[in-house]
Amino acid sequence: MTLERVDAALLRGNVYVAELDLSTEQAVREWGEPEVTWDDLGPWNTFVFRLADGTLAGLVREVENAPNPGYFLVAANEETGDPTGVVPADALAAFLAEAGMDESRVLVRGFD
Repeated sequence: MTLERVDAALLRGNVYVAELDLSTEQAVREWGEPEVTWDDLGPWNTFVFRLADGTLAGLVREVENAPNPGYFLVAANEETGDPTGVVPADALAAFLAEAGMDESRVLVRGFD
């Protein structure tokens, strides 16, 4: 299944799900150029997707000075704009399946 990419502005509040072994180059080859979003830390490369169950899944990485390799996977409920009702383990499993990624790409789980 191909992930449906959506506007990063839909992902407002979120819950940290995992850190994935994924480079920006790999992500760009798969999904095109990232959107650049901003917070108090500065600019972030951001890819946001709507999963089959309606959960929003975002891949985010600081543009400058990222502390670790890879991307953070975050998730939110599109209806509420926050993590209400999102189960991180379920969001991770759904994202990996829909992205065609192997479990070995998970570096850190945010819910273990």
